Amino acid sequence: MGFFSTILYNIKNMKKAKKIREMGKENLLALEDEDFYEAMICLCDDAVYDIKAAGLTKEQILAYSLYMFEMEVNNGGLCQFFVNSSSDCAPFISEALEAIGATELRNLFEQFVNDNGIDVTDLSSFKITDVKEYEAQTKRFDFDSFDERFYDNEDFHQQVIDYFRCNVEQLLKN
Repeated sequence: MGFFSTILYNIKNMKKAKKIREMGKENLLALEDEDFYEAMICLCDDAVYDIKAAGLTKEQILAYSLYMFEMEVNNGGLCQFFVNSSSDCAPFISEALEAIGATELRNLFEQFVNDNGIDVTDLSSFKITDVKEYEAQTKRFDFDSFDERFYDNEDFHQQVIDYFRCNVEQLLKN
């Protein structure tokens, strides 16, 4: 996304987020799961410009981290999560997975990073500039074994939605 496209996207998202906040908790909670999820993602995108920014609630940090983790791993696997800017959320993933009750997935994530000596607070070794570097990153570790087990977890998305529902008031804060 180019610079001006990003600005336009952010302006549109800010307007949409404002409307979502105006709906109020009760109306949001009445939405079907996927509509509710999309509304919460919009709020996350609006609230979180920097995952380490002061003023974010713990729930906003964890919700945004869950969203980025789910999106990236579903799109291209754990390696993609580590190489993209979403990796800023990596230090919060274990806590976020614990918060939604995804203990098995949290254990899998922690085992993967521990077994491979990955420091989730410093993923600079994963930064890439082109496709060739990305391909090399995918071969550094056995990402496929993590990804396959992640994809087998049918409850994860619903656990994220349930977390959003339980914490809607904290997610509505600006």
